[in-house]
Order: sequence, then C-alpha cells, then structure tokens
Amino acid sequence: MCDKPVRARRHVFGCRGDVRDNIHALDDATLLYPAGHNVVLLNTETRGQQLIPGSAETEAITALAVSPSRKYLAVAERAERGMVTVYDLRTLKRRKVLISTEAGSKASAAPRPAPLSRSHGPG
Repeated sequence: MCDKPVRARRHVFGCRGDVRDNIHALDDATLLYPAGHNVVLLNTETRGQQLIPGSAETEAITALAVSPSRKYLAVAERAERGMVTVYDLRTLKRRKVLISTEAGSKASAAPRPAPLSRSHGPG
C-alpha cells in the first residue's frame, strides 16, 4: 500500500495558440480550448474546469473541431500515425478513434468543422 498522496489536476492555465481552431463556445457559459496536452471545458460563470487529457501515445494536440450540433468534439493529435479522437461532449467519453494508415510520417491529422458552423461563437 502506498501512503503518498495522489495528485490530481484541478486547474489548467494557458491556451495553445498553435492548435488549429483552438477556441470554441459550446454555449453561453462554456468555452472549449487546448492547454498543454489537454482540452479544457471552462464554465465562465463558475470558473470550473473539466479536462479531457490528450492520448498518452501522442506528442501534441494539433486541431480541434466541434460538430454543428455541439454534441461531439474531434481532437487531432500528432503521433507516429496521426490520430483523431471523437468525444461525446455530454459525457466526455471517447466515442471513436481514427488512426492514419501512414506509419513513420509523424502525421498530424486535422478535422475540419462544418462551414458556417456556430461552434466558433458569435461572428
């Protein structure tokens, strides 16, 4: 048995500017953005955060896309084989993982949001 305390992330600060489509407004009170190797869902009213960690076998998050219905999130990550993971935004559970067939290319998959999608907030 280990008596050492387990550390859990409580808050993540910052926003990665090198991620394509990096900030999304899910509703009037929730922003979604990448920070480090995580996707952060920030409630702007309570300032609480929910985190979706990046996949352990990948190097970095390269792009985000939210479905027009705002039910799903696609997270593209750079790895030996590029990877796109689709999450259900209601449960934050992984729904599907798509992996590039090109090995050794350090592929960086990039999902595309639907044109004229409202996932980017007012505009």
